[in-house]
Amino acid sequence: METLAESEPGAIVKRKLVSSTWLRLAVVFCLILPCSELRLGLAAGFKPSEALGTFSDLPERLSWEKDAPQVRTIRITSTSDGTQQQALFYDPGSKTKRPLLVALHSWSDDYTQKASIPYALWSVQNRWVFIHPDFRGVNNKPQATASKHAIQDIIDALRYAQNNANVDESRIYLIGFSGGAMSALVMAGKYPELWTAVSAWVPVYDLNDWFRYNQEFQPTRHYVSHITASCGGVPSPGSKAAKDCARRSPSAYLKEARGKGVRIQIAVGVNDDYVPPSHSLRAFNDLAAAKDVFSKQDMLFIDKQGRLPSRLLDSRTAEADSRHEWPKIFERTSQNATLVLFEGKHDIFYDVGLDWLSQQVGPTIHPGH
Repeated sequence: METLAESEPGAIVKRKLVSSTWLRLAVVFCLILPCSELRLGLAAGFKPSEALGTFSDLPERLSWEKDAPQVRTIRITSTSDGTQQQALFYDPGSKTKRPLLVALHSWSDDYTQKASIPYALWSVQNRWVFIHPDFRGVNNKPQATASKHAIQDIIDALRYAQNNANVDESRIYLIGFSGGAMSALVMAGKYPELWTAVSAWVPVYDLNDWFRYNQEFQPTRHYVSHITASCGGVPSPGSKAAKDCARRSPSAYLKEARGKGVRIQIAVGVNDDYVPPSHSLRAFNDLAAAKDVFSKQDMLFIDKQGRLPSRLLDSRTAEADSRHEWPKIFERTSQNATLVLFEGKHDIFYDVGLDWLSQQVGPTIHPGH
């Protein structure tokens, strides 16, 4: 186990008591490309800090090293190939059992990703155990992109946290954004017994479909070349590369989580032009009862129009959220899955996802470790 050096990541902001109402922070940061959008809010019970600004200020005002010194870098020996894999880890040192948050970095980054700092801030503030694995870094190579090695890295990180902290086995949570949400849904489908709850924000559901979307509509973005490099070539229909992309996609596994103990939250902005909203709707359909699935017509309408069709407007359940102020416009729960649509683009509302996770408590099954 490696302790944190001065040059390594790690960190929480010094907190300051402000007014009786919690400070709402709206943040915009280029998580994937400069025009991608991200939001940060503060949930009830999460103490605000004047040190946090907008996401456009992150390079100057927020860093692992300065703002989360309790978090340290560790190395974990992969049980898949024996390599040393890095992760960020925080143990509150509690004598009582604490929730565990496994947080996954997004497509174009690694375990040092600044956009994951809010996960650590929440964990330190609420005394949750926290681990942020690298799982082979950027999804631009075969070893990454939900490969067998990357998936095992996430399991190894989970086991490390369970073996090195006092974890409440009924409160084991997984969260991810974009590419991290894709891997989170793969984990939910392949290993539903490991998690109490999973929160997936704007996930990629099907790599083959996402490749075609980027090839047609966003060819200058790096995802076309990343997918090609990850899957061993252009995933044309019937090709070996297409089969490999399918094996790396939530679409191959997610139905196995239907009706299981794990609860799954899927959230997407109706104007997302990085990953079309239909990816989230299709993921929800894999988990939902037949009466609650979305039609192809509805999904196509939302993708093209960036708004809800009138039929869904009539049936939406987006009443005022008493816990958060955010632009939720539709919510549906079926079986063990909750889908949320919000007004926005390729975003994550940290407070909403983390607060939702905090309300999910076992029982769930966790095999021996």
